[in-house]
Amino acid sequence: MRTDVLLKIAGVGLMVSVICQALTRAGREDIATLAGVAGMLVVLLTVISLAGELFSQVQYVFQLP
Repeated sequence: MRTDVLLKIAGVGLMVSVICQALTRAGREDIATLAGVAGMLVVLLTVISLAGELFSQVQYVFQLP
């Protein structure tokens, strides 16, 4: 299992939550929301790339064209 990806996702989540809390306490809720959305996009792109690798490996194992 690739633990580096899990640690990267956890790190992004931790960083985004700290940034969102700091921005919310500073009264910048709109920027905090944008930071949360940006963090979700980073994680989503990571998961999509992993899904692409998974599909190519399944295609290789079953020798699909």
